[in-house]
Amino acid sequence: MAPPADRPTELEFRVTSSDYPFVSGSERGSCRWILRELLPRSDGEYLEFFEVRDAAPATVERITDAEPVEERLVDRHTDNGVVVCHVEDHTTCVATTLADEGAFLRDLWAEDGDGRVVAEVLPSRDAGTVVDALDDAHPSVDLVAKRDRPREGPLFLRHRVQDVLARELTDRQLEVLVTAYRVGYFQRPRETTGAEVADALSISPSTFSQHLRAAQRKLLAALFEECGPAAGHRIDAE
Repeated sequence: MAPPADRPTELEFRVTSSDYPFVSGSERGSCRWILRELLPRSDGEYLEFFEVRDAAPATVERITDAEPVEERLVDRHTDNGVVVCHVEDHTTCVATTLADEGAFLRDLWAEDGDGRVVAEVLPSRDAGTVVDALDDAHPSVDLVAKRDRPREGPLFLRHRVQDVLARELTDRQLEVLVTAYRVGYFQRPRETTGAEVADALSISPSTFSQHLRAAQRKLLAALFEECGPAAGHRIDAE
């Protein structure tokens, strides 16, 4: 039975090939890799931010050094960290293929060499076309489930916010903002200092501060300009 025309289709894939860094990394480190951010760049390339769980920093560094793609550890704790992957070759990245086909990525993770990717296809798109495109680009990736889902507002809102970020911020500003957020710079108390974030990005603290302030300013400007005044809101003078 075909899914209702007004509902998105959820696709779940299994990834076990070591050709994919998040799978091979989880297998080599006997750990779990979870994709937290996928950032498109103006040059057509992507940055992936992975949370790595249950692996010592030294283990994660050894893994990233051995991978053929550009990876760097930008945050480290006792048994977890954040790894940024620079994706130039889309044939090694399932997430970018799905994004290129207009699918919304919901979840991507791997544990001990066994990976899962969950994506959502809007009713306006043909889910079968997305599956065929993924099969052509990644023949070792298997479709394990296809189901219809109710509409969920937060997913669409998230992608609208991502569109605003990609449109208003430079690649470097977006990378700085997301890195700072993912490594706990905005937590209170801070989990990472500005100097530590700058060092992870191979930039000076002053450059980090400049990019961060510019990103925050542009983000707030886009937020307030897009939302405008709240409808029906009035402040009465006492």
